[in-house]
Amino acid sequence: MLFLAVTLGFFVENQREHYIENQRAKQYASFLHSDLIKDTASLSQRIAYMSLGISEIDTLILILKSPNPEIFIEKIYTLSTYIYSNPLFTANNSTIEQLKNSGSLRYFRSKALVRNFSDFDNEVQNMKRVDDRNLYIVEDTRKFLTQFLDLKGVPLPRILASDSSLQQSSIPEVLRLYTKDRTRYEEYANLSTLKQLDWINRVRLMTRTLNSARSLILSLKEEYHLE
Repeated sequence: MLFLAVTLGFFVENQREHYIENQRAKQYASFLHSDLIKDTASLSQRIAYMSLGISEIDTLILILKSPNPEIFIEKIYTLSTYIYSNPLFTANNSTIEQLKNSGSLRYFRSKALVRNFSDFDNEVQNMKRVDDRNLYIVEDTRKFLTQFLDLKGVPLPRILASDSSLQQSSIPEVLRLYTKDRTRYEEYANLSTLKQLDWINRVRLMTRTLNSARSLILSLKEEYHLE
């Protein structure tokens, strides 16, 4: 009888721990799902903005290399918003970090889910490394712009849907370029090309990250029946 009672007690305690772990897994899954929904929206908007920017930078380069770029001053100001902007992606990683640092990732029993989790985390980390490594491009182009045109005349970049309410203030009445030196136009064209190449690579990385996020969302939905 004593052996039966001990065995039964052990079984009940084991079931209780299993139930608690399952509830924690559902809670983490819900938090992670919520973070990923925000991440996919943010990534999609940045990809759309940067894809348009890649095309628009083409136009800017053609203008800068044209015989008389000075006649397109207003267009140069408008397109320079893409050269000035830096639409970095920062993941909502509080749940991810908590899962990794606390060892709570063990609550997820699905190997496919854990694999998708790891893939997404790796994509985010890789993208951050590229962003950090190429930060000099942003610094160089912005430094150049301060010597090439009046930054007050450059439109604010509208990257996210929430940016629709942005208003430009103190726009100069007369837009002008600070130099007529052809070498400076060539320099700006080269900087624009460098920016374009960087964005082409970053759009590729963001698209991979977006696909990883969607796969992880699908795994969470299948495993924990999330809406």
